[in-house]
Amino acid sequence: MDFRARLERLYAAMLANDLDALVYGTGANFQYFTGLPVKWRRMEEPEEPECLLVLARDESPRVIAVAACGPSVSEHTGAAAAAIDMVESRDEALRALRSLVKGKRVGTGLHAEKYLSGLAEAALPGVECVNAEALGEALRLRKDGQEIAVLRRAATLTGRVMEMVVGSIRPGITQPELEAKVEQAGLALGAQDVSFSPAALFVKSGTGPTENPFVYPQEKGLVAGTSIAFDYGFLLDGYCSDFGRSFYCGPAPAHIAGAYRALQESLCALVGRMKPGEMTLGQLFGVMEEEMDRRGYGDRLRARLTDGTLGHQIGVDLHENPWIRPGCDVDLQPGMVMALEPKAWMPGEYYLRVEDIVLITRDGAEFLTSYDRHLFELPV
Repeated sequence: MDFRARLERLYAAMLANDLDALVYGTGANFQYFTGLPVKWRRMEEPEEPECLLVLARDESPRVIAVAACGPSVSEHTGAAAAAIDMVESRDEALRALRSLVKGKRVGTGLHAEKYLSGLAEAALPGVECVNAEALGEALRLRKDGQEIAVLRRAATLTGRVMEMVVGSIRPGITQPELEAKVEQAGLALGAQDVSFSPAALFVKSGTGPTENPFVYPQEKGLVAGTSIAFDYGFLLDGYCSDFGRSFYCGPAPAHIAGAYRALQESLCALVGRMKPGEMTLGQLFGVMEEEMDRRGYGDRLRARLTDGTLGHQIGVDLHENPWIRPGCDVDLQPGMVMALEPKAWMPGEYYLRVEDIVLITRDGAEFLTSYDRHLFELPV
């Protein structure tokens, strides 16, 4: 990955937005623009970031890293895209920050905004701090060829996990046991971590309708007549995957098998209609809804996706902006990679989900995930 080129684009965006400096703490933007191995996923936002990426007018990009970051950062001091200043304490970090930031308007991002806002008077007297997380997000929106190659491999790994796990979906297995099998399979195939805790969600047909679909007891084994909805993803070489498929334990009633078929067919129809420059993200749910209505299951889609949220962008972070929901006027653009995750829900009967990673190409859209779309009923 060309991190120096990324930093140059970020610097240009900083100037275009009339900022005198830009400070990002540990998070997706920090990773994307520096490539440094700082842990931040699934962690609480630190009161004081371990690392800060600092861009300032007429200064070279710098990373201020507190020694607590450990050798993972210090080992890169000679080869990183930004110069790295290793410091021993908070006070020393503030002094380093003051020496770089000489303007009056500073953009801040995730894991830096709270830190700098609380210390602005002490660290940067008279400086206005403004949220600038979106500057980095905008530059991350369209993936380059190297990123797409990694995301393809992550998508392939995700499908292989499903192939390894599907044989374990038998009566008696519990939701936590299936979730553990998913995680173990992904790590065995080379993933560095899960993108989020895997889910295998059971809904028994013929039970009383509830506001929350997920009331099946965690300790209870799977029984015939139950839908199983998977939602999982993995981290591979710094990039995330997000994936979903559903199954049914035993022969499925026609209205349940039809609902899953409608989800799969409608999603494929939607992706077939997606073209850059001809559709916005905000229009995607309406197309999916139209396709589900045509197949007689639009109400089941609306039952679960009450606000029309159909998915999100994906990359170094699991959930990247902009989200795919009505009202989002961002055009489809080549290089966007997104997770589309339609669901169908009939309270007391089933909860079904399909989730695929989709790449917007120059003239259309392409599925990066490709696991079997027809397999649904499993033997008891």
